[in-house]
Amino acid sequence: MDRCMQEKQAIVEKVEEQNKTEKPPQLFDLTSLQREANRTLGYTAKQTLDYLQSLYEKKLVTYPRTDSRYLTGDMEEMLPGLCRSVAEKFGWKAELIVNADQVINSSKVTDHHAVIPTRTMAEANLDTLPKGEQEVLMLVTGRLLASVADPLKYTKTKVILKAGGETFTASGRTVTDAGWRQIEQHFGKKKEKEAPALPKLTEGTALPFSKAECREGKTEPPKHYTEDSLLAEMEKAGAKETPDEAERKGLGTPTTRAAIIEKLVAKGFLDRVLDKKVKYLIPTATGTALIGAVPEIIKSPAMTAEWEQKLLQVEEKELQPEEFMREIAAMVRGIVQENGQKETIRMSERKITGKCPVCGTEVIESQKEWFCSNAGCRFGLWKNNAYFKKIGQELTEPMVRELLSEGHTFLKDCLSQRTGKRYNATLYMTADEQQRPSFRMEFEKRNP
Repeated sequence: MDRCMQEKQAIVEKVEEQNKTEKPPQLFDLTSLQREANRTLGYTAKQTLDYLQSLYEKKLVTYPRTDSRYLTGDMEEMLPGLCRSVAEKFGWKAELIVNADQVINSSKVTDHHAVIPTRTMAEANLDTLPKGEQEVLMLVTGRLLASVADPLKYTKTKVILKAGGETFTASGRTVTDAGWRQIEQHFGKKKEKEAPALPKLTEGTALPFSKAECREGKTEPPKHYTEDSLLAEMEKAGAKETPDEAERKGLGTPTTRAAIIEKLVAKGFLDRVLDKKVKYLIPTATGTALIGAVPEIIKSPAMTAEWEQKLLQVEEKELQPEEFMREIAAMVRGIVQENGQKETIRMSERKITGKCPVCGTEVIESQKEWFCSNAGCRFGLWKNNAYFKKIGQELTEPMVRELLSEGHTFLKDCLSQRTGKRYNATLYMTADEQQRPSFRMEFEKRNP
């Protein structure tokens, strides 16, 4: 760095420019749409499926539960007309390019083709739709139009410089034709960060500078899963071990993956935790204990891949169904015998705080809240409770135990938002019609 600062200039040794293209994104299948909606709109996989199902029942989109990202050959002729009508519906006024061949591939369509809007949508009154359905419909429509648009074109520039006897490189990217990207932006997608464009440089040019420094960086641990990233992992789990001919790959199907995640949350194995506007899926202590207790073979995607291979053999009459079932029965017996010889593995003890005022089931303490262990009950108390923060109090375990057992607790030195003064009061808790806690206060009587 010292020699660089002595020279205070860098010489351009070489300038390389390459014209490149970026293909349009593929059409949505259910999983890719759920991932996009989670990443851009914050919807859970179940919410997206529910919105999409409602749109399908209103005949505004095609069948939602699909694992294909292409259309069939018989749809090619009608595609330009459909694209023009839905584009007009969403206010697209520029020239519309429809490269239908980019999305047509009958060999990659299984039971149902990719999710696209219908002709009915172009004639419907979309203002009457709930916000969630409108946003999901906009994603589906924008993706159809982007998928048939021209590629994005850009120039990639790499510059090699010399300064102080050292070699440095700088790279930049200049978009020359936005292609499909401008359609995505019209449909609300935020502009992605790109490498900055470099100025026009020629070899031999001297570039003065006033500062040179070395920066130390640190690697970061992998981030927790979001529903977007977890769905991606579920989709490809065990894919290497699964035969190419197998009908199903990964964990679950496009239809069941959302339900799997929701069940893990409802049963207390996962928590959704908000961090800087992003919701992460965090394993609870119970979930972590479960994974530690379950035999390796059961929790490995390789077992699913092996079963898919066997089912394929059954389908092709290379293996008798009875033999397949005998193998599974033998495996189950082996697991039971092996684990029966070990000491009993206990799940980490769940901390029971009291009985639910709604249904009488046990209330369990987790990292973030006290919640009813009945998956069908909505009662819960957040530790970071807004009501208690408002009155200058912190909700503690003894308070919760007393509220659950007696229906009330005595609070000292509560803060009045209006006067700023402190007061004592008895807090009463009941559950409202939505099974959520409701509070009221009785103030301590002062002596005359």
